Amino acid sequence: MIVPKHRILQEFAITYAPDRANAARFDEVARLLGIDAETVAAIVAESMGEI
Repeated sequence: MIVPKHRILQEFAITYAPDRANAARFDEVARLLGIDAETVAAIVAESMGEI
C-alpha cells in the first residue's frame, strides 16, 4: 500500500504526548498505516530537515 507523506506526518502528530518517546510513536504510526517504523522515522526526519 502506498501511503502519502502527509498522512504519515498527520498520524505522527496525532500520537504526540509529552512523555512519549519518538520510537514508540514511530511504531504506532507504522502499525496503524501498515508500513515499517523505519519508513515513518525517515519521513519525519526528512520533514524536519534532519536528513
